[in-house]
Amino acid sequence: MDRALGLTTLIVSLVLLWSRTRRLEFSSLAATVLTLLELFGVGLAVVSLGWSGLVALGVVNLLALLVWSVILAARVESKLVYAATRVGESSTTMKALAKRLGKRRELRTLGPTDRAELISLLADRARNPAEIEDIAVPVAMLRTIHGVKLPWLVERFDRLLRLSGEPASKAIEVADTLEATAQAAATTFTEIVDAFVTFYSGEDAAAA
Repeated sequence: MDRALGLTTLIVSLVLLWSRTRRLEFSSLAATVLTLLELFGVGLAVVSLGWSGLVALGVVNLLALLVWSVILAARVESKLVYAATRVGESSTTMKALAKRLGKRRELRTLGPTDRAELISLLADRARNPAEIEDIAVPVAMLRTIHGVKLPWLVERFDRLLRLSGEPASKAIEVADTLEATAQAAATTFTEIVDAFVTFYSGEDAAAA
């Protein structure tokens, strides 16, 4: 009876951790201590249950990985299907685009979901697959370097390209200009991007 109760408690604890119902917190000393105690308790339960504890640990982790893989694939699929709808292409075309981008060294820091989101965000900006491929690489590089939010960066970068009259094929050069300015200026990257957008918006308004 005690073994069955201990096994049930272990499985419930692992399920809660995997489902993120109980998050691991390290934001403060108290939260860190509680998290470490919880992990210690799980480890102690596995050791005390012996082989049955190890089997339970392995089975729950394996099932969680399988379920998470299915969820991740569904998220990627939905984003790519949405992007295909926005640009009037087939989902096969967008999946092929995502596969090509996944092979690019510059985008390896982005997971499959982030890559799919990047494609979706650019499709929302009325960019065709070729333009998405041109813009995705420099956007991913800037996001990796500066850690800014992907929706914010896509919106600002696309606006900057359009306001400056630069085609998507020149996206790398625009990104290089932003990065060089960021390294030379005593201000944040987000302020620099906003300043560029404001500058070209002003020029555009004056010309009109």
